Amino acid sequence: MFYKLVTSVLPILLLVTYVSTQCLTGNDSPRTMNVGSKKAVINSRFGFALDTLKKMSQIESRDNIFYSPHSLHQALTLAYFGARGTTENSLKKALHISDDLSKVDVQRYYAYENSFKKPNDQQNSSADYEYNSANRLWISDTRKIRECMLDLFGDQLEKTDFHTNPNAVRDHINQWVSNETKGHIRDLLPPTSITENTDLVLANAVYFKGRWKSRFDSANSKKDIFYSSNSQHSMVTFMKQKGNFNHLVSEVLGAHVLELPYEGNISMFILLPPFVFAKSIADSEQNGERDSVRQLVERISTHSGSVELRTLLDMGIPPEQVEVILPRFEVEKELQITTLLHAIGAGELVTPNAADLRGFIEDGEKPLHLGDAVHRARIEVTEEGTTAAAATALYTWRSGRPLQPAVFNANHPFLYFIYEKPTRNILFSGIYRSPNLANASS
Repeated sequence: MFYKLVTSVLPILLLVTYVSTQCLTGNDSPRTMNVGSKKAVINSRFGFALDTLKKMSQIESRDNIFYSPHSLHQALTLAYFGARGTTENSLKKALHISDDLSKVDVQRYYAYENSFKKPNDQQNSSADYEYNSANRLWISDTRKIRECMLDLFGDQLEKTDFHTNPNAVRDHINQWVSNETKGHIRDLLPPTSITENTDLVLANAVYFKGRWKSRFDSANSKKDIFYSSNSQHSMVTFMKQKGNFNHLVSEVLGAHVLELPYEGNISMFILLPPFVFAKSIADSEQNGERDSVRQLVERISTHSGSVELRTLLDMGIPPEQVEVILPRFEVEKELQITTLLHAIGAGELVTPNAADLRGFIEDGEKPLHLGDAVHRARIEVTEEGTTAAAATALYTWRSGRPLQPAVFNANHPFLYFIYEKPTRNILFSGIYRSPNLANASS
């Protein structure tokens, strides 16, 4: 049985600007590559994923969170390639790009990853899982794009006529997004997002669908209470199975950690902090569960916490007999991306007449600035396979190993990642705080 799917898209609307004498740097063709560039780019991407999760948990402190840090990172990286001045500096900092990495280093690894994934995507679509990541820039046919940008991103550029029929262009872009996400993200750009003055739209779409390596039997699924952060608990369907899973209690993170692998090289990692019952919303904000999730995110954001998480994701978790109890759920979220960009220090990119993106166009062209930004992600978790998470019941902390078999009961809020092991990349991140009441009875 086919399992579940996750989709995410981030389009960035850009209005074109001014020029630059170099494409990426003063020397776009160095004789040697930075030998540590691959590791440095992977480290920066991981830091970006944790930073955006921390900021999102502060921005959205009560509702579910689900987004693709990979999708967001790809789109902002494309903007970074054409950025200059303070916009370039702020994006470099927001993307956690270290000082020893040049734009050429980042672009070469970006091109390398996007090239070798294509055959894998085709293979995975007929084998273990489906995974697709695509980038596209739609550029006004009235603007003069720099030849070096066409050389670097020619297969991702598409000239179009925004002026004559902006609604048709919006429909075309929305159709591209829908196609790339197998119809799971529709009408991403609202009617007013594209106008006759739009010069450039930068978009990234990510799609994932897989099967659990060890699937849940729907005959074992039963209704039970999910203890939400707002004290308004709901009856939901929980999936259940017993088996050998990678599971441990991390005292560094203060959470149970469970790995649920998909067929292939992608896994869902679920981090479950302790649940503290709150009698009221005010009480929960001070002492309750919601703080336990945010505190978990804070711990992950520390040096020791990020090292611990990285070790668990890459080095593996010891297997043991575990009874897994996981809610079946579906979430679709639109990211508050403008607020997030300001929070990570890249707000200039979405500030009218402030962003400097002249690196995309020829000298003499009028300035380029970002018009708008949208990011929407959707996840569905079922018995067959998923892109979702689980949490544990009440427990106390101790240094020794838990009694066998361990029980991982996801009946209260938890944090989860979908992680691609070969590229060491967090594809999707989420915090599940409460069921979708519209689907609670399903």
